[in-house]
Amino acid sequence: MRLHLSDPSYTQKLAAFFQGLGQKALVSGPDQIEVVVPERGLKGASARIELEIYLRVWRVLYPDASVAVENGD
Repeated sequence: MRLHLSDPSYTQKLAAFFQGLGQKALVSGPDQIEVVVPERGLKGASARIELEIYLRVWRVLYPDASVAVENGD
């Protein structure tokens, strides 16, 4: 799952946020993060829901840091 940030100054913070939650998050550009999510099956669906919940928390903590999700489906 690719995440695009409106403000590149938050990229490292968001990657660290996901890593602190035990997720594999890689910075792939100045305003992009790749979060590794299983592609198929129930495990993949629940992992995507989990990441969406984490993003809701992020948006509360950093309301100025807009994040767009690209599922790649």
